[in-house]
Amino acid sequence: MKRIVALVVIAGFMSCKNENSELGDQYYRAGDYQKAVDAYTEYLRMQPRDIKSIYNRGRAYEELGQHEEALADFRKVIKEDPLNVSGHLSIANDYYYRLKDYENTIFFCEKVLGLDENNAFAHTLKGKAHQKLGQLEEALSSYNAAISINGEFTDAYLSRGSLRVYLKQTSRACADFKMAKSLGSDQTNGLIEKYCR
Repeated sequence: MKRIVALVVIAGFMSCKNENSELGDQYYRAGDYQKAVDAYTEYLRMQPRDIKSIYNRGRAYEELGQHEEALADFRKVIKEDPLNVSGHLSIANDYYYRLKDYENTIFFCEKVLGLDENNAFAHTLKGKAHQKLGQLEEALSSYNAAISINGEFTDAYLSRGSLRVYLKQTSRACADFKMAKSLGSDQTNGLIEKYCR
């Protein structure tokens, strides 16, 4: 009888833990990021190494503009799982690129690509960082790689188009902007009007 009671208590405890994690997900989807952080934090008191909850709390911190806390969570994710692509990519994009630290952006994008060479987002972000550093050939190569991996990744077309505008390759830029529009991008109207005459 004691064994059955213990199993019921453990099952109830596990259910409560899962509810806090799921509650965090619900708050996050609803845009209530502080409540999401609170729910994930409560869950992590019981499951301090749960990668999904650590990562999701980091995303919620990002939405709150608490970038140092987000970075700490993303680093915890990588410490627990060095092969975690999302953790590396979040550090590259949400932290270093946002801070205009393009060398570290490239460094973390290369880590992502070492784990997943077919990550179109990482190729595009790496291209953007190269472009910001004036490394235009590397930027173009990264955008081309992203598009060859995912021919429907609109951000790669928009980024390559902006580089081609800078290189005064207007007709090629126009083609990229039109392709992005055909794929559903809502960021192209002004660009097409300006460069596709």
